[in-house]
Amino acid sequence: MKILRTILFSVLLAAAAVNTTVAQDKKPTKEERREERQRRIAERATAKTEIEVREGKHPRYSQLLKSTSYKLMYTEGLRYYRMKKKGKDYNSMLNYTKAQNLLSAAFQSQTLAGTPQEDSLEYYLGCSFFKSMDFATSEQIFDRFRRRFPSSIFLEDAEYMYAMGFYHASSDPEHDQTATLRAMAAIAEYEGRYPNTVKKKECDERTLELRRKLYVKSFENARLYYTIGQYKAAVRALNNAIDEFPESPYREELMYLATRSAYLFARNSVASQMTDRYMSMMDNYYNLISEFPETEHLDEVKKMSEEALEYITEQTKETTTTQTDGN
Repeated sequence: MKILRTILFSVLLAAAAVNTTVAQDKKPTKEERREERQRRIAERATAKTEIEVREGKHPRYSQLLKSTSYKLMYTEGLRYYRMKKKGKDYNSMLNYTKAQNLLSAAFQSQTLAGTPQEDSLEYYLGCSFFKSMDFATSEQIFDRFRRRFPSSIFLEDAEYMYAMGFYHASSDPEHDQTATLRAMAAIAEYEGRYPNTVKKKECDERTLELRRKLYVKSFENARLYYTIGQYKAAVRALNNAIDEFPESPYREELMYLATRSAYLFARNSVASQMTDRYMSMMDNYYNLISEFPETEHLDEVKKMSEEALEYITEQTKETTTTQTDGN
């Protein structure tokens, strides 16, 4: 029994020795070598950065970004963000990009999580993306910020830039206007929360500018049907545009095109439907001249109305005569 225990113990020792040798001979993976290389680069960069700081210098940007000096990234990121272009009273896009990269690294490290600087880090991170005109990213950051820090001193500014991000993302009228609608909603929400904001005049001007885009988009979409000769659809689209934006500066033109579309639709209809369609055209005509009696299209629409009334009158006489003869 004692001999068996000795043999078993010897086997276990031999196996352990083999495993140790295998572990020692095992080469690190490509990923492990890359991580080790990055670790050494970060250590060297951190050491050099600390030396520069002790000497009273600002650390080099490229070196600081490679380091693990995250608190210093925060302070240097703010310095780059607030910096002014030499000889100018404004900053450069390059400095905003540097601020963005340093603040992003500090934010991702979570070094300042739970500290008094946590909200300012995220706020200025959003600002750096905003100034770099990456509005999609700044909108996400500011939206997260206002939910995480409802009592922050930066909250009003963050909500303002959140709304302005949508404003800047709004496209020209010929493109989709989803961002325009979101911008108007965001600005309205901001003004609702801060009715006494010093930015009220600017917000109102931005809202009017955005609304004008919707006017143009609505007008162009409705006019397209008229342009391609789809007069039935044009009448419906033009009248919908009038109802949707009654204050539109294109209102007179919309009403004129609705009248002309209805006229062309009636004139090109089969005889059995012309009377009803001319009568519908007259509804559009009366709406136009009652609201714009001096419209620049007055002579043209009067001729159309005269033609329509003449046709309606003739058809009414014929119908009356037929009914009389039938009796």
